Amino acid sequence: IESLSKIELTRMKNLFLLRHAKSSWENAALGDFDRPLSKRGISNAILLSKYIQKQSISFDLVISSPSERTQSTLDLVLSSLDPIPTTTLKESLYHASASSLSQLIKEQNDEINNLLVIGHNPGLHALTESLTNESIVKFPTCAFAKITNFNHWKDIDAGILNLESLIIPKELKHD
Repeated sequence: IESLSKIELTRMKNLFLLRHAKSSWENAALGDFDRPLSKRGISNAILLSKYIQKQSISFDLVISSPSERTQSTLDLVLSSLDPIPTTTLKESLYHASASSLSQLIKEQNDEINNLLVIGHNPGLHALTESLTNESIVKFPTCAFAKITNFNHWKDIDAGILNLESLIIPKELKHD
């Protein structure tokens, strides 16, 4: 059994990065942190939720910025998952830089195989480019990236990661 758990620990990891859905600017009195989702943002988050369910994607852990728009995106995206994954809100994710995001990811336990990080630009865009050496023109709201080809969270900056997919709301079908 001991050798089996070592094999389990070295399973291929999947890093999922999600930029919050489109926020509303209707209430000018609200600060940036407290802005809710717009109608389009809600619609896009629901579409992404359906995509995640259809693709049978699951997460062992979700780490999210605590802003209103990221939490609302999180609630909508995870609403169709069963079971709902463990979620941690991290104040440091609110407008985190690519290097801060990278450091947070590297600190994760290798028992976690599928990690979802929900946050903001420009950090998520820069992180995706730096981890995968891919040039991404745009990382729009509700963009969902899957990064693969590594076995340990501490190795995410080894220069070998693949951007397996980058799903943007325009690509998702409206029912």
